[in-house]
Amino acid sequence: METKNIRVFFSKTGRAVYISHLDLYRLFQRAIKRAKLPIWETEGFNPHVYITFALPLALGTAGLCESMDTKLTEDISTDELVQRFNDALPRDIRVLSAAEPVRKATEIALSEYEAEFDCDSEAFTKFLSAEHIPAEKKTKRGIAELDLKQHLNVLEQRPGYLRFSFPSGAEFNINAGLLFDAFEKISGTEIYSLHITRTAIKCSDGKIFG
Repeated sequence: METKNIRVFFSKTGRAVYISHLDLYRLFQRAIKRAKLPIWETEGFNPHVYITFALPLALGTAGLCESMDTKLTEDISTDELVQRFNDALPRDIRVLSAAEPVRKATEIALSEYEAEFDCDSEAFTKFLSAEHIPAEKKTKRGIAELDLKQHLNVLEQRPGYLRFSFPSGAEFNINAGLLFDAFEKISGTEIYSLHITRTAIKCSDGKIFG
């Protein structure tokens, strides 16, 4: 059977930010079956709809540039694919576009985020200006100590708002929420509200992953 690789781009916002990656995987599988989309299924004793996500999103973080790869077994226009997906998905998960993959997931190097939050602005500015920002990162081998300052790139800052980037990818990935966890721990200052959104995923050459 001939198949065609397709990359589906979607947003995950609102209440959907609390859907885990595993549940998101299941949700898309159900949506594909509900929409009767011509998606390839794996072979063997336990066949299932083939989908794979390039860069899973951390729980609690919104995303405007998420992607999922799959394979089509029939020709279908991208407009129809998008419409049928959205008819079968909850309102806080919207398929934005679809196209043949251009870049490999292994080329992903960083994610850009924007955060809106409510806390002591002076304390946060002082925190960001520190020479080091120590944090703990969970890994498969346990807890690893790292200096967030070495990996943080601040793109824009104003009271209650921060646009920044962190490394992302299969080899090394930093959860954006670690920055704000570190702030509360180091400064002893509470963040009263926090909304983090991933706005772009880029490759090592600085181009958008697509």
